[in-house]
Amino acid sequence: MSMRTLPLLFINLGGEMLYILDQRLQAQNIPADKAKKVMNDIISTMFNKKFMEELLKPQEVYTNKALRTVFERLAHSSIMRLNHASMDKLYDLMIMAFKYQVLLCLRPRDLLLVSFNHLDTIKDFVRDVPSIFSQVDETHRQLIEIYGPLSGGEFQLIRQTLLLFFQDLHIRVSIFLKDKVQNSNGRFALPTVGPVPHGTEVPGLIRIFGPRVNEVKRTQFPAIGSYTSALREGSFDIFGDRVTTLGTNIYCVSRPVETQPSAKSKSSTQHSKVNAAPNPLAKEELNLLSRLMGHLEVQNPDHTSFRFRVNLFSTDEEEEEALLSRPEDLAYDILNIHAIQDQQTNEELARIMGEFPEEAEPSHYPSMRQAAEEIRTMEVTHSIRERTIAENSLVILLQGLQGQVTTVDLRDESTARGRVLNVDAFMNIRLEQVLYKDRRGQISRLADLFITGRNVRYVHIPDNVDIMDTIQAQLRIIGRVRNFGEKGGRKEYAKKKK
Repeated sequence: MSMRTLPLLFINLGGEMLYILDQRLQAQNIPADKAKKVMNDIISTMFNKKFMEELLKPQEVYTNKALRTVFERLAHSSIMRLNHASMDKLYDLMIMAFKYQVLLCLRPRDLLLVSFNHLDTIKDFVRDVPSIFSQVDETHRQLIEIYGPLSGGEFQLIRQTLLLFFQDLHIRVSIFLKDKVQNSNGRFALPTVGPVPHGTEVPGLIRIFGPRVNEVKRTQFPAIGSYTSALREGSFDIFGDRVTTLGTNIYCVSRPVETQPSAKSKSSTQHSKVNAAPNPLAKEELNLLSRLMGHLEVQNPDHTSFRFRVNLFSTDEEEEEALLSRPEDLAYDILNIHAIQDQQTNEELARIMGEFPEEAEPSHYPSMRQAAEEIRTMEVTHSIRERTIAENSLVILLQGLQGQVTTVDLRDESTARGRVLNVDAFMNIRLEQVLYKDRRGQISRLADLFITGRNVRYVHIPDNVDIMDTIQAQLRIIGRVRNFGEKGGRKEYAKKKK
């Protein structure tokens, strides 16, 4: 497995995501200033200097689930929010578009040309914003510096690593089935026509050489397929003709739109065995996307906010069907605690902030994932106090789950379901009567399990739990404990008179 695969995977998938979002923003007639802000924010976050420094370090490719989380945070770095079904479908299309490009590369080194095509188009998105343009341009130069000297064998190892990442993804998409780019089982139908790779000859001739390395015999044979001579090599410089069209924006091409998905099409996040793949000229796939959620939060310098809705499904019924078909292990709740909406709660929380230790737990995120979390919060302008209140609110809420049965997702992609015994200030969680499922899918039963806060990824909030009522109840408990040492003791335990 190549340790240089992740940067190419991330940049190409990010490029496909930007193509899709740009097309849908235009198709829905979103005001130009809002659409521009979405694109600029995401590109600026994606090519953040610190983030790219971490990304370009040699490291193993992340799992599909972990990489999806990174892109979900990236997509949410702007004023836009995606619901679960939208993010599932968006990620599927990104994955399958790049998979098809990898399969169509005539030689492994052409992966770099595909990446450069993505970068060239991304530069066009931000050509009128010099600061962001320079970020993308610097990444382009770093890719040339890192990947330019690599041998053909090293690029072949990168290609094999990518194919290993894609091997179980076979999402069926109606447009590809109709264009005969994809078979009924979701696998691609690769062409047997066209130019051969640069530096090779058209098949059909066998040369036999003698002991003195002189040609002694030629034999011709019928080649299966209709191949032509190789095209000229594309440019690997910062500017130039890449020759190949792989990696360019395929959604610019206008075609009749087909909105109904394939009857048996499934999301890659639902079934890794059945997936779909976008193909050049495949604009219709966008209609299989979930819509962008209309709840968009903005924090501009003038402190104004606005909302807009972008529908990536043809109908609301399609979106609801996609949401209902999501597997249970992906249907986690995302909890947003708005600390600035309840003044009374804020004041009470502010009084107890000092009770929580200030020393932060060390993060076990891999370097790129940690950077992804950091850049995600760059666009948010909350004060330190407000952030602390929000974090403590989450701890208080989880402490209120004592006695409830819930599911905890761990950072190693395992899950634990059991009854909550205790949650401390570091968000360390102790469960009893635990059903534990490891990352390989093996299930075991445990009497109890202690999970450190730094290993917690998600905590599923049970449907029967009222979030605000739980927080308020916990605050009342904390308030009574705080007042215990005051004169006269607590009212319910007044001092005894002699």
